[in-house]
Amino acid sequence: MPKTFPRLQLYFLQIPVRAKGPGLKALSICRIFQGVKTPSSLRTIRSATVVLRLTLLALSFCAVGAGLAAAETRTPTQDGLLYGTADGQSLTMDYYAPAGKGPHPIAIVIHGGGYHGGDSKNGSEAYVADFLAPAGYAVFSVNYRLAPKYPYPYMVLDVERAVRYIRYHAKDWNADPSKIALVGGSAGGFLSNMVGLKNALGDPAAPDPVDRESARVHAVVSLFAQSSFEFVPLNADVHRLLDPLIAEKGLQAAIREASPITYVAKDAPPFLQILGDRDEYIPFSEATNLQTALQAVGVRCDIIRIPNGRHGTGEWHKLPGVPDWEREMTEWLNARLHHKGPIGAGIRARAPAPTPQ
Repeated sequence: MPKTFPRLQLYFLQIPVRAKGPGLKALSICRIFQGVKTPSSLRTIRSATVVLRLTLLALSFCAVGAGLAAAETRTPTQDGLLYGTADGQSLTMDYYAPAGKGPHPIAIVIHGGGYHGGDSKNGSEAYVADFLAPAGYAVFSVNYRLAPKYPYPYMVLDVERAVRYIRYHAKDWNADPSKIALVGGSAGGFLSNMVGLKNALGDPAAPDPVDRESARVHAVVSLFAQSSFEFVPLNADVHRLLDPLIAEKGLQAAIREASPITYVAKDAPPFLQILGDRDEYIPFSEATNLQTALQAVGVRCDIIRIPNGRHGTGEWHKLPGVPDWEREMTEWLNARLHHKGPIGAGIRARAPAPTPQ
């Protein structure tokens, strides 16, 4: 074998150690492999065969990596739509057009990020647009003001504004303002819980006609979300959100005011909570406590448990025996909003079951 071959193999084997993420790993292999010089003359057919096999293997990594990257890339139909202005800051959202004939039910997606980060394109939450838009939902993924600059209740007010704006302009998207669902994850799940339970009415005296609209919704889906701050230790993220309120009203009063479960009432919309039972941040009791409170006043509340699921949807499809939660969620929304649409397109493929040894 020519002397340059060990160097070629060394480059090839080192790349996966240095690269991060499957897409970057594959692309790094391609780029560096292209820069390695092959021998000017091969002495044997066997040597040529080895080079060919290595080349094909590298190219296959490129194809797989590119496919993984593309699978997680989503392009809104309309990007950065303005739904309001607050304190001089533009409030924007992305729109994903629905498949099929309208008028379409509306899904408002609220991103997570620990109350101080994230945006409307967060993969864990925006992923739901991948399968709700093909099912006939007009999907809006909203941005909101973040802590600590904007602590509680500013982000709640922003999401309420988004609901009002979308309701007021629903006909512009051939959407049905009487069929609005909130879908939020993590901090966005908290906001879904809070806005869904507060059921804020419009202000008939408001000069802006959008603010005269109600912020009430007809269904809430919350993923790995907090329903109360009373039973979970306040971490740094929550302190960014609540510290000004705590300073103003005291710890217990602030926790009560900022906890969604405080606002449970018999006119609340139906709820679906989706949560892994190995979530690192949100104990499963946050879902069951809210379910108990809602059912006590006659409001429907269902739970989808993700066995061994951790925080965020990104890895759930790799779990052995994971429930088909995307399909179940869409079916649940269809039933609550009286909608019929195809289900299945855009759902992540499940990882193959491990082969018994």
